[in-house]
Amino acid sequence: MKETQQGKGNRVFWLSLFFCTVYLSYRYPLQINSSGTSPTYSDTPVALQAGKFLLAVPLFVIAASRCLRNACPQRQWLVTLGVLFLSSYSLVKILGDNNSKYLEASFWMLFAFLLAWGTDAVRISAIDRYLRYLLIYALGSTLIEVVLFVVFGRLPALAFGETFLIRFGGFLDDPNGFGAILFLLMGWSYGRFKGRTRFFIVGSIVISLLLTQSWTAIGFFTAIFLLWVLTGVSKRPVSVLLAIGAFSWLILFLAQKVPPSTVRSFVDMLETKQGSIEGHSMSWGPLISNWDSWVLLGGATYDPYESWWAGAPINFGVPWILVFLGLIAKLIMSLGSGLSRAGGEARPIYLGFFLFGSYFVIGSLNLPFPTIFPINFLFFLFSFLVALGKIRHEDGTSVQPLEAEAH
Repeated sequence: MKETQQGKGNRVFWLSLFFCTVYLSYRYPLQINSSGTSPTYSDTPVALQAGKFLLAVPLFVIAASRCLRNACPQRQWLVTLGVLFLSSYSLVKILGDNNSKYLEASFWMLFAFLLAWGTDAVRISAIDRYLRYLLIYALGSTLIEVVLFVVFGRLPALAFGETFLIRFGGFLDDPNGFGAILFLLMGWSYGRFKGRTRFFIVGSIVISLLLTQSWTAIGFFTAIFLLWVLTGVSKRPVSVLLAIGAFSWLILFLAQKVPPSTVRSFVDMLETKQGSIEGHSMSWGPLISNWDSWVLLGGATYDPYESWWAGAPINFGVPWILVFLGLIAKLIMSLGSGLSRAGGEARPIYLGFFLFGSYFVIGSLNLPFPTIFPINFLFFLFSFLVALGKIRHEDGTSVQPLEAEAH
C-alpha cells in the first residue's frame, strides 16, 4: 500500500521530468528557433516561449503542495534558504526589466527544488530506465538529422549552407545544450555498459558530441579524455602507451593523405567560428568604471553575456552571485560524495550526474547554462535529488551525501 502511494506521489515528478526533457523537440520538425543564428529557421513565437512556463505552473503548484506534507529538509536548511533567496530576488528583478532570462534563472531552479523536496523516493532502476530512453532519443534524433542533411540537404539550427558550419543539436536542436545532455549520457553509459557494447555506445555519444561543433563541449571532453588517459597510464602503462602511439601514427598517416582543399575548408570553418568567439568576449573597461551601478543589486537591465560567471555579477549583483556560488559548490560536493560512496547499479547514475554537473559548472565559463532550458532544470533536479537523499536502491536504502550523515 505504501509503495502504491509513493508511486502516485511521484507521478508529478516523472511527468515534470518528461515534459521538460522533450518540450523543445518542436524546434527541428517545425524549423523554429532564431532566424538570427539559423537562416533557414523562423523566430520562436511568444506562445511557445511562454508555453513551457504555463504548462509547468500546474505541476509547480502540485509539487509545492506536496512539500507541505513532507518534512522540511532541515539538514539542508542552508540550501533551502539559498534557493528561496536566489529565486525570489531574480523574480523581483523582473519588475524593473521584463527580460525572460530573470525568469529562466529563478523558476526552473525553484521548480526543481520543490520537485525533489516533495517527492517520496526515486529508485535507481527508474532513473536508469529514464536515461536509457534518453540515450535512444538523443542518438536517434542525431541520426535522423544527419541522414536528412546528407540525403535532402535539410539544415538543423545553427547551420549555414555551403559551409562546414553544420551543427547538429539532437532533439533540442541546440548544439551547446545538447552537448550537456551528451555528457550526462556519457558518464552513465561508461559505467553502465561493458566491452563492445560500451565501446559502441560511448563512441556514438562522442561522435554526436563532435557533430555539435561546440568548442566548449569538445574542449571539456578533451580535458576529461586526457585525464582518463593519465589514469589509465598509472594502471596499465604499457597497453595505454601502445594505444597512444598507434593512434598518433594513424593521425600522422591520415594527415599526409588529406588533400589541400580539405585543409582549406577546415580553415574556412575555423574562420566562420570567429564571430562566435568574439561574441563570448566582454569589454571590462566600462563595467569597471561604472562598478557602483551593478555591484550591489545588479544592473537595471539584463545584458546577455555569453559567459555566465562573468555576466551574473553584473546582472544580479555580487551578493547574489556569492550565494549562487555557495549553492553550486554545495551541490557539486553532494554529487562528488554521492559518487564516491555509490556502488553497484547506483554508480553509473552518479557518474552521469557528476560529469553532467561538472560540465554545467565549467561550461558556464563560456555559456549561460543557468538560463538555458532544460539544462538548468535537469542540473538542479538531479543535484537536489542527491543533496536531499531522495535516490533509493531497490532494497529501499539510499546513498546519503557525507554532509547529511554528519548530522
